[in-house]
Amino acid sequence: MPIKWGILGCGNLADKKIAPAIRQASNAELIAVMDSNSEKAGDFADRYCVRKYSDLNAFLSDSEISAVYIATPPFLHCEQAIKITDAGKHILCEKPMALNSSEAKQMVKTSQDNQVNLMVGFMMRFHSCSLRAKELIEEETIGKIVVADAQISWLNPPQEGAWRYNPEFSGGGCLMDFGCHAIDLLTFLLGEIVEVSAFVDNVVFDYPVEDTVVAMLKFARGGYAILNNCFSTEGDNRLFLYGNKGRLVISGALGTEPEGKIEGIVEGTSKAYPVIFKDPYVAEIEHFSKVISEGAAPTMFGEEGLRNMQIVEAIYQSGKTGKTVKIGKE
Repeated sequence: MPIKWGILGCGNLADKKIAPAIRQASNAELIAVMDSNSEKAGDFADRYCVRKYSDLNAFLSDSEISAVYIATPPFLHCEQAIKITDAGKHILCEKPMALNSSEAKQMVKTSQDNQVNLMVGFMMRFHSCSLRAKELIEEETIGKIVVADAQISWLNPPQEGAWRYNPEFSGGGCLMDFGCHAIDLLTFLLGEIVEVSAFVDNVVFDYPVEDTVVAMLKFARGGYAILNNCFSTEGDNRLFLYGNKGRLVISGALGTEPEGKIEGIVEGTSKAYPVIFKDPYVAEIEHFSKVISEGAAPTMFGEEGLRNMQIVEAIYQSGKTGKTVKIGKE
């Protein structure tokens, strides 16, 4: 039987990515949506032929819903997650996990107390190029990884009324918006990040959140990464991995579309590595549905989302103080 899903928040992401992914997933079924804007919820529900709710309590009282995708702005995640877990439903929460690590801790604790699964929507680790790159790393195709260079940027001029420019709603700028994606992908590929040093600035725009972040990340098992994350320029969103035997250039993994390529130079020889593509959102939904229905081992859970928040906060702290920041263990 497919896992029956509800979506909380009927914005663009839910409409363009999440709802289609649930419908395409082999083990999932979208049965309900909820948005405080009744008209928006009704339009969404009509297009997807599902039940609509404009009251959260009524939505959570729907006994058929097993899993909820939280697709609301970050300032709502913690409060909504606690209510959802108290209702005994599993959560896939859009990134960033919360406004800060304190809220993320509350979300993790509540999910544990209620014995429900909590995962954060870092779908880039489900990208086909990411999964293939992880295989190549584990096979030591380019030897020991010395340094990675993650570039993830898009030009994002001010937009009147947009919540992402208000730190009370978003928690921060480019780093919270999608820099956290790159941090998660680097963690997935290269392991635990233990120390950061960063510049956080407004180079182009004067809105009250940062538009540019450059950070150096140190890994527990050795090696480093450079994070280049901006609202202030259009980037090509590629990941470069440099090892002692060669290098890989990964296009597509730092993105939302199921496309890309992996090229490398190993011991002086150029090579392209074939990738079999699948929509990362569909792969993410299928994975979490399998975790729920079969008790499968998760690729990541709330604790990793919390760790991601702690790394983000360490980058902000380093940018503010000009000092290197070590990331402790809970």
